[in-house]
Amino acid sequence: MVSCPQCGMQNADEAKFCDRCGQGLAPASDRPAPPGLSPLAAGAELKGGWRIVALISQTACENRYRAERARGDGKAEHVQLRERALEADGETPAASEDKAPPPEPSVVEEDPNGPNAKTAELHPPPDLVSAGAEAAARNPESSAASDEPIAAGGELAPAAINEDAADAVILTEDEAEAAEPDGLSEAAADAPPENGAAPAETAVDGASASAPAVNGAPPAEAPPHTTDDLGEVYGRVMALSLTLGYPAFQRAQSGFADGGRAYLIYPDETLTPLAAGASSLPMSEGAALAIAIQLCQAVGFAHRRGLRVNDICPESVAYGADGRIKLTGLDYVSNDDEPQADPILNHGYTAPEIYKSRKVDKRADIFSIGALLYNLLTGERLEAEGWLEEPGPIQFYPRHVVEPGIEQAVRRAVAFDPAARWANVDAFKTELARLAGAYRIRAAVMTDVGMVREHNEDSAMALEYRRDSLVEPAQTLLYVVADGMGGAEAGEVASAIAVGVIRDYIEANAGAIQNGGGREVLRLALEMANTKILEYQAANPESRGMGSTAVAALLAPGGCAFAWVGDSRAYLLENGQLRQITKDHSLVQRLVELGQITPEEARHHEHKNVITRSLGARPQGPAGAEAFNLRLKRGDRLLLCSDGLTAHVEDAEIAEMLRRHRGPEAAARELIVAANAGGGTDNISVAAIYAD
Repeated sequence: MVSCPQCGMQNADEAKFCDRCGQGLAPASDRPAPPGLSPLAAGAELKGGWRIVALISQTACENRYRAERARGDGKAEHVQLRERALEADGETPAASEDKAPPPEPSVVEEDPNGPNAKTAELHPPPDLVSAGAEAAARNPESSAASDEPIAAGGELAPAAINEDAADAVILTEDEAEAAEPDGLSEAAADAPPENGAAPAETAVDGASASAPAVNGAPPAEAPPHTTDDLGEVYGRVMALSLTLGYPAFQRAQSGFADGGRAYLIYPDETLTPLAAGASSLPMSEGAALAIAIQLCQAVGFAHRRGLRVNDICPESVAYGADGRIKLTGLDYVSNDDEPQADPILNHGYTAPEIYKSRKVDKRADIFSIGALLYNLLTGERLEAEGWLEEPGPIQFYPRHVVEPGIEQAVRRAVAFDPAARWANVDAFKTELARLAGAYRIRAAVMTDVGMVREHNEDSAMALEYRRDSLVEPAQTLLYVVADGMGGAEAGEVASAIAVGVIRDYIEANAGAIQNGGGREVLRLALEMANTKILEYQAANPESRGMGSTAVAALLAPGGCAFAWVGDSRAYLLENGQLRQITKDHSLVQRLVELGQITPEEARHHEHKNVITRSLGARPQGPAGAEAFNLRLKRGDRLLLCSDGLTAHVEDAEIAEMLRRHRGPEAAARELIVAANAGGGTDNISVAAIYAD
């Protein structure tokens, strides 16, 4: 077995690439013995009062521990430590007697962290140094953020990724700047405080501020100011931790040197690498997009500061219990003007131009995000073995079926030529956000006479119009269920008039719908249907008394509008929970509102079929149609139905059927079958609408 120098995973002796992170492995004959860094035993005491609790992980060049130290109040403060031998960086005099002394520190410029700064030269701004020293002096004995130890990253099963997390993290440029200031010159740019807790003070140079208060607990004790030499790698990470004040980066709080080894201090938090969830790949498109959008947000923050992340792969990207993403590798951050003599090569994720030592810019990070998104969608790593000579194959279909828009976005991100990629990471993020916010509608509309009636007086309709055009794109999806009444054939006529007039009115007012007026247009469509039914009654006296209930859903760019009259209903299944989103215009509903009967009593009340509004009921004036807007999300499921369904099928049963069936046709069919099995005393009409 051979240990991967990047992630530490054990691979077969004949392996050329690491199965976890894609790192290239030297041929067995050329592999030097790993230098190794013997871990410290549990209980070992370190500088600053830290005591090793347990070894979390180990690679060829560093160890990671959980550590603790006593606080003034008798409780323990828990952190994680990264450990590296200083000699490995050649930074201590003991490593080389002939090594020239380090140069004198350069004079700090006005903006030491600007786009032209080398990452090795990053320094905390002078105002941060003074502010942090004063803060540490003012608050030497503040208490720790948390007393409860948290499991080490990688030891737990991956948490569920929230597909809607992207909505919560997409920020505009102004919002990002306001939330996370450039560097730390204005304020401590730490992760947003949880549960409204105030942010902690900020420390400086080799030390950082105490972590933000968590769950209302007081902030942790500020580590003392340190001038310890942390070596080249940890020195860079510490400087970047003070520079990249954005919550999606895992940042060191402080650092120190002890016994020829350098240490970085991190919060003791659960961070599970994406690589640990490889067995669950491929993941859903929504979950994959949520991860990629958060990555674009974080990488864009670095890019606006003139920095390039470089290390983006399943092993360097992790998520916490809340599903939010963190980039854990600050070791390889650089800028466009800073060549890397020994760049990291995460095969299948590193941009091809890095292999060829060409001019590398921020578009290399776009490639890495696209390659990671490809991995999440397909469960496979891009073939990188031939990138020194020619582009590697990027295959989706027939093995993998991905929504066309997503496939095109990924292909552009991983283009072999950097000039063919997205112009910048924000453009890539904008496209991914558009794709994440879009959904595909599948619907099934069915009606049945039931088990008792001779005529079906219900009418149901679906009108689906789509035009995918760069010049004038449009989409109008209309679904209507109408329950006619009036005896003989009058009910059938009334419901047919209703759906026909609603359809014609929607088609005639398509422009107003595309401009965001769908709610009012749909309400007026029902009122127009009321007018036409009254006109039919006037022309045909034998049909007086006929009428119809109606419920309609109109899906168009900008949202979903609903309108209804009577007791035909609309339901929404959201996050597995069903709720009725229309309110019956009925006598029993009014009695429930007055508190005279309960909702359960209303289901079996002797006047449960008495409605207070319908199309064609009033000789003059409007029918009293109501309307509202609703924002649909991917995964939502809608149901429009006549009272022939709800008379025999409980809401809990409706919810179970909508959840169980992956397609609307099967759900609609079972709903009607269930109503008939329950008695089928009325006509049954349903429109099942799935947002995928």
